[in-house]
Amino acid sequence: MAVKVIIERRVLPGHEKRALEQLRELRARCLDQPGYISGETLRDSEDPHTLIVISAWFGLGDWRRWHASPERRALESQLRASLSGPERVRVLLEGLSEVHSGA
Repeated sequence: MAVKVIIERRVLPGHEKRALEQLRELRARCLDQPGYISGETLRDSEDPHTLIVISAWFGLGDWRRWHASPERRALESQLRASLSGPERVRVLLEGLSEVHSGA
């Protein structure tokens, strides 16, 4: 089942260029990860200090392995110095795994 991961980060004023370079490095490392499909980085149109990364993975296990990897943790640690707070991660599954009747 395909997975989309949405990560929202608030960048400190004056740290935008550095944060974008670090995000490019993270994406470059993703290219070698099993299950990675694609990714993009977007800037909020109403808040230029908010960056959104959307990545696609073949499976939840692929994302979880990358998310927990020492390589990613080291890169994230460097990126944190440019952020005003913790990142917000949302993992979305493709389609409906269960149908609820609303009852």
